[in-house]
Amino acid sequence: MPARIVLMTDGTTTDGRTNDQAVAAAKQANVPVTTIAFGTDHGTITIPQEPLPIPVPVDKEALKSIASNTGGRYYAAASEAQLKQVYDNIGSSVGFVTEQREVTVWFIAAAIIMLMVTAGLSLIWFQRLP
Repeated sequence: MPARIVLMTDGTTTDGRTNDQAVAAAKQANVPVTTIAFGTDHGTITIPQEPLPIPVPVDKEALKSIASNTGGRYYAAASEAQLKQVYDNIGSSVGFVTEQREVTVWFIAAAIIMLMVTAGLSLIWFQRLP
């Protein structure tokens, strides 16, 4: 089954792999990266210890580059409604398969193991089987 990564961010890369390293790893694994820029160019965060808000604009160019270099798609969302629309769009292109599996054997095996443990404990405790 083909894999895909969806990367949503509201800022720039601050920790971990560089964007170039991540792109190289995704290309080596043949996994496209779809990117979502969530936020605005004028986004800020407030930290209690800091007197002024800290600007955290979305690095749209880096996200566009990651998407195009890995064969993914780039999306931008500045609001919750736009983000929902992006997820609806992505969801229409990403599918899944429901597969039925028989698990009765696992429950029967667990029951037999518990029966054996109970019988063993009964022998130890009462010197007889239940």
